[in-house]
Amino acid sequence: MAVKKKKTTKEVGEFKININNALLKSSEIRKMVLDTTGETIDKETLKLFKEHVMSHLFIDDTIKDKSTYIFYDVVVPGFRTHTKNVHVIVYAICHRDILEKYESESYCGNRADILSQMIEDVLLDESVVNEFGIGNIELIDLDIYNSVTFYGRIMTFEVHNFR
Repeated sequence: MAVKKKKTTKEVGEFKININNALLKSSEIRKMVLDTTGETIDKETLKLFKEHVMSHLFIDDTIKDKSTYIFYDVVVPGFRTHTKNVHVIVYAICHRDILEKYESESYCGNRADILSQMIEDVLLDESVVNEFGIGNIELIDLDIYNSVTFYGRIMTFEVHNFR
């Protein structure tokens, strides 16, 4: 029996919805990007979250506040006969003026380092992994994001899926 090929362009949007939902559910990430300790997700929290967590990698002129942000997108760099590779690229960034102004008992490093660790924990959690592809989602690359006013981490995750 032939495997039905998934629509790749639709799947990109589905991945983005799953990523956003997983990040939104994390109280640690909400606390860091919103500077709030609220456990509930109301309309105002959702609105603010959408201003700090965006499903694109266009950053220039997008942000002006001295805050913490997550930008992400999904690409499909490779196709095989029956499978494809899907990459989730995440920018975990913060304004340089607040880079050293965050502490955590559970995580190490500066604000951007801590945010990247939180994102990794969320996306590699078993309950989230099952929302993506046919195998485990893996962190395959970790790089530095450095601009005039923002600093952070560029994380690339890979997951395999049916074509």
